[in-house]
Amino acid sequence: MRRLPWISIGMLAIMLGGLFLIPDLSPKQLLVRLVSAKPVSTIINKLQQFSPLPNNAECLVKLKQQDVAFRLQAPFSEPKGCNVEHAVRLSRIGDTSLDNAPLLTCRMALQLSKFERSTLQPNAQRILGARVKRLKHIGTYNCRSMRQYQGLLSQHAFANAIDISGFVLDDGRVVDVEKDWSGAGSKSRFLKAISSSACRSFRVSVTPDGDANHFNHIHWDVGPYWSCQ
Repeated sequence: MRRLPWISIGMLAIMLGGLFLIPDLSPKQLLVRLVSAKPVSTIINKLQQFSPLPNNAECLVKLKQQDVAFRLQAPFSEPKGCNVEHAVRLSRIGDTSLDNAPLLTCRMALQLSKFERSTLQPNAQRILGARVKRLKHIGTYNCRSMRQYQGLLSQHAFANAIDISGFVLDDGRVVDVEKDWSGAGSKSRFLKAISSSACRSFRVSVTPDGDANHFNHIHWDVGPYWSCQ
């Protein structure tokens, strides 16, 4: 039994050596192959379930103290490694309703509630002269890998993320990420203002400027990484 760790290390070393012997691969391509391959991807996927922000029964107590509406979600997991605990179906944060009561971990719901109060509404009033009435999104929980790293689970796989596609204001106007991100108008200024501030509330904020996959939405999550694009 004592030899097993050394066998695993030896297999990993052989795999890494083989990767670097593949010709015509850029450093990024080598990195993608490395982290997407087992056993590296298995280890990283386990670590991805942790976050500096707590997600537990105490978090649910704090969420109940916020001006929110939600119903509890029973914990569940899927064979691919997706795992959801201490989650809710969130239908309202402050004055803002959410389409389809998305499934989110308590920690993500709590951060979203704080963000609505401290950042979203003040910027909407300052830049657009109105309040946000409804938040539009194109998904939260999804048991899938990252687009760039096929072996690594996305934070969507843990209900730790939301993809924002737009906002409906109380005067009837609609702010759409795909249509309004670029340009010099007030809607574009609003989207960029909340996106730059989002890095203080969420661990990751990716906008249409980040990469082509985010052309129609802004991604926010509370996973273990930190990135602001």
